[in-house]
Amino acid sequence: MAASTELRLDHLPSDPLLLILSFVDFRDLFHCSFVNKRLNELTGHNPLWKSLCSQYWLLTESDRVDSTLSWQNVFKQYYLDWGRYIQHYAVLKKAWDNLKAFLSQRCPRMIASLKDGAKEEELDSIETQIGFKLPNDYRCSYRLHNGQKLVVPGLMGSMTLSNHYRSEDLLDVETAAGGFQQRKGMKQCLPLTFCFHTGLSQYLSLEATEGRNLSDIFYHCPDQMAQDPSAIDMFITGTSFTDWFTTYVNNVVTGEYPIIRDQIF
Repeated sequence: MAASTELRLDHLPSDPLLLILSFVDFRDLFHCSFVNKRLNELTGHNPLWKSLCSQYWLLTESDRVDSTLSWQNVFKQYYLDWGRYIQHYAVLKKAWDNLKAFLSQRCPRMIASLKDGAKEEELDSIETQIGFKLPNDYRCSYRLHNGQKLVVPGLMGSMTLSNHYRSEDLLDVETAAGGFQQRKGMKQCLPLTFCFHTGLSQYLSLEATEGRNLSDIFYHCPDQMAQDPSAIDMFITGTSFTDWFTTYVNNVVTGEYPIIRDQIF
């Protein structure tokens, strides 16, 4: 009778196992580490976690300040701080990095108006203040940069038509919370931008209500034809914060929105 030739996954040579593990998500890689001693050793392989750090946190070798720290531990450190935003961090961090790199060459004074990121507890406090949850992509972006100082011209673009001039600042979260709307027609809407010249803002919907979807971003204007004075028309500028911000950044860095006299138009 022939001897059993049962083939077990952990009996494979290390190279094919590491290749398989390179296609595994970080959560499953972590779970694999508990299967047995051999997989525990292989799942700690530095290149696996270096790749994941690059994918989720956009880290390179130069970002690893402590060279004695394994890439697995670097990933864990970032996850402890940013794990809530892991689905948004790379997209928004790349957008901010691209915007700042472009503006540093074309419009450096705009960079000087950016604020440092808000702390997690500050965002929690704002949620308590307004009584609504902030979308995770909004929170993630504001952890990176808490809007900008109230200056002219604003980061979110300017427009000049005949005698009309508009320039929008990206509001910091504290100022935005002060303008949180609960009146009829604008219920549960948080201002994202503000123009000193017109008083206009773009708003983020924190609830699906009054014809808006959750996370819609829009300009509002009164409906002059409606009998109800609180009725408004909406011009949707984004279906989420990520959609709104990354589209804007792409238009800036590709030249779709030109920079003229240190302003984005």
